[in-house]
Amino acid sequence: MNKTLIALAIVAALPVAAQADATISGTLTTKYKNTGVIDTDARLSIATSEVLANGMTATASFAILADSDDDTENQGTATLAGDFGLLTVGEIDSDGAFQAGDVAGVVSNTTYSTSSTAATSFGISYSGSVAGLNVAAQVNAGTDASGSTGASAATSFAAATGSTDTILDADEVLGQIKSTQMSATYNLNGLTVGYAYASDNADRDSTTSHDGVHEGQSAFGVSYAFGDLVVTAGKVALKDSASVSPDAVIAATYTMTADALTVVAQMDNYHSATDSNDYQINLSYALNDMISLSSEIDKNKTTTMVATYTSGNVTATVAKTDDGTTDASVTLDYGNADLTIGRVGARAASAGVGRPEKAEYSHVSYKVAF
Repeated sequence: MNKTLIALAIVAALPVAAQADATISGTLTTKYKNTGVIDTDARLSIATSEVLANGMTATASFAILADSDDDTENQGTATLAGDFGLLTVGEIDSDGAFQAGDVAGVVSNTTYSTSSTAATSFGISYSGSVAGLNVAAQVNAGTDASGSTGASAATSFAAATGSTDTILDADEVLGQIKSTQMSATYNLNGLTVGYAYASDNADRDSTTSHDGVHEGQSAFGVSYAFGDLVVTAGKVALKDSASVSPDAVIAATYTMTADALTVVAQMDNYHSATDSNDYQINLSYALNDMISLSSEIDKNKTTTMVATYTSGNVTATVAKTDDGTTDASVTLDYGNADLTIGRVGARAASAGVGRPEKAEYSHVSYKVAF
């Protein structure tokens, strides 16, 4: 008998493992600015989940293509969940384990430079609970997917492009930094106690200019809820900084809802190294099903205000930002496609946080999702 036919017969007789269904999704966004810039971003993602024979659940997801703003080109994540907890390998939150133990919120979430996008890194993380004690730990890799560190990636990028802005280049090519984090929290009758530790920066872009885990540090805190009033107290200890660690922070947050009005007031005893005490009031009010207003007022009398109007598939928004400029946009929702027309106000440069000056511009964006 032909050897090929024998091999095929053996393979056909073997049990076939069940294959999990995969979910494919993606977006394509094109934006045109009146400055003459046309930007097209694409993203294609694949995700799958499977319950294993031992009762654990395995998931996997990855992006084949992505836009250049969220730094997720060709990255993926795999998880394994069970009674033991959750194990994640691949792209993870840069300071997820640390933030899990910072119950007083004395260290802000780490973001990409001055962006509000949460920073992610390559690494491995674990979270679980044992006898009421919640623990988390993670190790961030010291290189990006290509094996480059921030410095070497910046050098290579600069050589290829001829640019001399090595700091920006390093940001663009996702330079990583090795870091170990761990935390533990315990809740007893509404009182939560937590401890967090990080050996180094959560992300190489994190600096004291925009907070986050920007060096080796630890944090200890407690939190207690009295109905709508939440009181927290915490202290962060910096390991590498030559300056003195900040004083302990005691904060209180009160949330009140009366019909369509929601008020969130917060006050603490620490604003900056040279300016103590801080407060912030957030207001939101729904006039009806179509119109809503929201506003934020802080100690420096910096006020933001957002008005939103929704009717059918049309959403219009006007926002006054904290630096005094005004943004406006109108979005038409066509199901899987969105058309947005808007204008973005000018932004002043801020050297302290690395924000360049941006001129006012109008834009038209078209986004298709599947």
